[in-house]
Amino acid sequence: MMQGNACNLGIFILNNAGSPVTPEDVRDVEITVGQLRKTYAGSQLYYQDGRWMFPLTQQETFRFRPAVVPAQVRVVWKNGAIEGKPLYGVRMEESISKEVL
Repeated sequence: MMQGNACNLGIFILNNAGSPVTPEDVRDVEITVGQLRKTYAGSQLYYQDGRWMFPLTQQETFRFRPAVVPAQVRVVWKNGAIEGKPLYGVRMEESISKEVL
């Protein structure tokens, strides 16, 4: 990904049986990419085609430094248990242009 991109990161979250985790399975999902945190309960994430979508604006991606940006997911299950897992991270490339289009 390049600084200045506006896109949705699609993240597959699977349970221990290997099945997709859906909104019906959880109270909330939190995904953090770098210092940017978004939640399903806060209506910042949405679920589509088996993936949790993490929308990014140009302004948000311009704030990331060129590097592998760490990422993680935490799930609040219906029973109140909370589980977290690291994600592979997002490789951010520097943009020559710094203009929001």
